[in-house]
Amino acid sequence: MSDSMVICVCDYWQRCHYHNRPSPEAGDSCPKKSPLRRLQIEVDAINGNYYLREFQHQNALADSLRREHGVQLVWLQFQPPDKDTIDYKWADMLAHTLWEHIEVEHLMSWLSTLGGGFSALGEQFERCAETAGKISLQQLNIGLRLGDPFLQARCKLYYSISLIQRGQLRLAKHLIRQQYSFARVNEEKDLRLVRMCQGIWLRLGYEYEQRAIRKKGI
Repeated sequence: MSDSMVICVCDYWQRCHYHNRPSPEAGDSCPKKSPLRRLQIEVDAINGNYYLREFQHQNALADSLRREHGVQLVWLQFQPPDKDTIDYKWADMLAHTLWEHIEVEHLMSWLSTLGGGFSALGEQFERCAETAGKISLQQLNIGLRLGDPFLQARCKLYYSISLIQRGQLRLAKHLIRQQYSFARVNEEKDLRLVRMCQGIWLRLGYEYEQRAIRKKGI
């Protein structure tokens, strides 16, 4: 038999979960036909988790039970606790985090709608294109706060559209290439990001063609 004590946790639904049970290939498993001498403990699930931790890590306790009492198996029968414990501090932290994410998603929706409107007007008015770029940067700050690299990449692409509308094609080109490299690495996770890069790149190519035509006309 191995040095670790074999532990069985029997939950509310009478399902057994074994810990430290040796595998058949190890050569030190208990005989299948002979029953194991067990120490059965009925305990509520809250304290039972502490019992389980102690039996798993306290080798001296396992050795003492095995040597002095011949215990081969510790059977923990979990019972529902008389009173459920609630971690109010953790619940408040979780509620605050969830509410913050809900508000941020709501804000992102508003900014996307507002930015799309200014971007459409930016085709005719440079001031609107500049405003759309500022909105994209605000969305990027939210993406950085959320730690979402895909959202950050989309915001940078939105900003590249503003750059194209204002004639800053070289800056837009470098920005699109960076996001396209990121999108190709994560293509399986977000194929839409790859297509966004390709679509904006076509728009950039069109603007370069129009610039070349205007230069020839001069």
